Amino acid sequence: MLDLLIEHGTLSRSDVHTLTGLSKPTSSSLLQRLEESGLVRPSGLGETGPGGRAPQLYRINPAAGYAAAVDVRPESVRVRIADIAGTVVMERVDENDQSAEGPKSAAATIRSCCDEAGLSPAELDAIVVSVPGSYDIATDTLSYVDHLPGWQHASVGAELRMLFPEASVAIENDVNLAAIAERHAARGESESFFLFWLDDGVGGAIMIDGALHRGSRGAAGEAAFLLIPGAVFDAESRTEGALERIVGYQALRALAADAGHEAATAPEALRALLDDPAAAPAVGELCHRYACAIVSVIALLDPARIVLAGELARLGGEKLRVEVARQLAEIMPTAPQLTVTVATDTPILDGAMIMSLGIARDRVFTT
Repeated sequence: MLDLLIEHGTLSRSDVHTLTGLSKPTSSSLLQRLEESGLVRPSGLGETGPGGRAPQLYRINPAAGYAAAVDVRPESVRVRIADIAGTVVMERVDENDQSAEGPKSAAATIRSCCDEAGLSPAELDAIVVSVPGSYDIATDTLSYVDHLPGWQHASVGAELRMLFPEASVAIENDVNLAAIAERHAARGESESFFLFWLDDGVGGAIMIDGALHRGSRGAAGEAAFLLIPGAVFDAESRTEGALERIVGYQALRALAADAGHEAATAPEALRALLDDPAAAPAVGELCHRYACAIVSVIALLDPARIVLAGELARLGGEKLRVEVARQLAEIMPTAPQLTVTVATDTPILDGAMIMSLGIARDRVFTT
């Protein structure tokens, strides 16, 4: 019933009876118990029915709990806080934040956001922290976070939990959270897919039957380290993978420069290449590299679909998708559906919020 109230917003006793199949007396009794527990409250009257009486409507009590989502970047921390019904009560981005200093700095930002929202940090039931690295829950450590020096020590999750003892705290890879947002946004599509992340870094996330596959050490989907033709393994680098060196931001700017387009950023470089018909060979080469990486994923996972996501994928849109699909068709006889993400422009924070609300509701709704 609580899930139905989240989905529909408000329900009457008759609605509960219809949607659940419970008898009307049982539906009324259950609503009364939930109201007494503080999880549900009256919410006005519905439309007058045939009998001339307007039914009492009920809704989730939004103040029954709160969830926080945190996106940690080397240059910023973005925090979003929502009530248990999913309504965002505050969101803030702290640019040039000292997020690299570690969990204590992120915790200070969360506490400041709670103050701004008029909440006590103790009112948070769940906190999900996104990091651009792999989190090994068994050892409570992060990998591939050289750009976040303050997050490299052991027991990083335990430190966060000590700072917020009343909340359920989780750390998750940023691209995994983007995949959660994609699954939520693309309802009705297959729930088994590989999300290929094309942004300031290259990454991936594996969704199998609607559940994330993180691997034994939390590093499943680290597509930056795929070895494809033209990619060279560098034993000196612990954070930049072979694939990333030939399709990452620097490589993309170099491709654009070879095609006669000097660009200050990789998005500008991609836009210039896609808008210039004479640059088709450069676009083809970039998409060929993408396709080679995707072939490796298909050979191992055989997902129902491949989702292109991240800033470059959203910018490239259908033009990029069509060319990658063409290159893919030339390499292998059959390939899964290739799509561009349908998530919003903040998929990482959205995914963190979805995950955090799920954890918070599990805690709050366990009466």
